[in-house]
Amino acid sequence: MPINEIPKLIEKINLVAEAISYTAPARATEKVVKTLQVIGPRWTGLFSNSYVINAKQYGLLANGSKQEGNPTPILFGGDPSINSVNKVLAAGKSTFLIGNDAYYADQAADLEPFRPPNTPNFDLPLKTQIIGERRDRRGLVVEDLTGPNTATAPLDWFTDYAQKGGRMQKEVESTFKNVLSKIK
Repeated sequence: MPINEIPKLIEKINLVAEAISYTAPARATEKVVKTLQVIGPRWTGLFSNSYVINAKQYGLLANGSKQEGNPTPILFGGDPSINSVNKVLAAGKSTFLIGNDAYYADQAADLEPFRPPNTPNFDLPLKTQIIGERRDRRGLVVEDLTGPNTATAPLDWFTDYAQKGGRMQKEVESTFKNVLSKIK
């Protein structure tokens, strides 16, 4: 290999390293959050706009507006420094965490029983309602917890999406393949 090719090779290695440790995971988590915003419940929009993606190793955070209304994309604003990429590569692990800061996030994701708010009047949801029987789960309670409820997402929507080998895993894998295929 001629000597003048070494800088190009180093540049290519750095590009691949950044794609594997940062770009692919960042794009995959952004895509997962976008899907969560679409398939999850949306009454006021606060829950959909309260997602957070934390890439602590890079010192980066992408978070929602925490405002009511239709979902806004949650994206990283910039790229990490080459030093942080090198540190992550040396550690051998790149971690991106997705969370939701809404005070009722566990109820919205059907991870804990629904506790209706003290207010008897509910605003109409921003998303089409699904009518069905929902005992002790989130949704608009028409009569009481034992009566019919309406919701804007199917019961256990989060668990169904996130289960091993499910739709979330496929979205992550396809995003990684897409990012890595662009490196030539």
